[in-house]
Amino acid sequence: MHYLVNKMKSDESGSVIIAALLILVTLTILGIWAMNTTTVEYQIASNDQFHKMAFTNADGGVYSTPKLISKAINESSPQDATVMGWFGFTFLNGTDDNTVYDQILGYTAWDGGITDIGLSNNVYNDTIEVDIQRTGQRNVVGGGVEFASGAEGVGVGSTGGVNIFYALDSFGSGPRQSVSNVLAEYRKVLGLPGGL
Repeated sequence: MHYLVNKMKSDESGSVIIAALLILVTLTILGIWAMNTTTVEYQIASNDQFHKMAFTNADGGVYSTPKLISKAINESSPQDATVMGWFGFTFLNGTDDNTVYDQILGYTAWDGGITDIGLSNNVYNDTIEVDIQRTGQRNVVGGGVEFASGAEGVGVGSTGGVNIFYALDSFGSGPRQSVSNVLAEYRKVLGLPGGL
């Protein structure tokens, strides 16, 4: 009997199975942790990409709207839906060509933040909405306006000598309800062509 007790004490054949099971459990836990980390990092990267797409859309509204403002001022006429369509714009929230034109020229007061025009991107059904607010105007120092009034300036400019300032509030959307907002100020110099 003494022999059997000593043999059971020195027999370690079961310890290999226990060690193998511990290693498998450890590797399984590491695998699950790595999978969860990869999933979270993938979601973070996707959300970052969607936010950048929304930001790009909002930024596109800031770069497109000055062209419309400049065209309306240079031609001294409202831009109808056909012309707006050439630029990719549509009227929003009950505005029309006269409403937007009156806001651009300062004939009517600012509407309090109601988006005036919109653009759409058919790739992801993204939208861009822009609110236009005329914030003021200033005479250009040394320009033609100052010269004609008899003021001494640095010289006579060939432009009208007036800067008109606009606040542009552009909202862009992207995939999975991502949204971005870009605020910008646009300065239109009368007598000079172009938008931004």
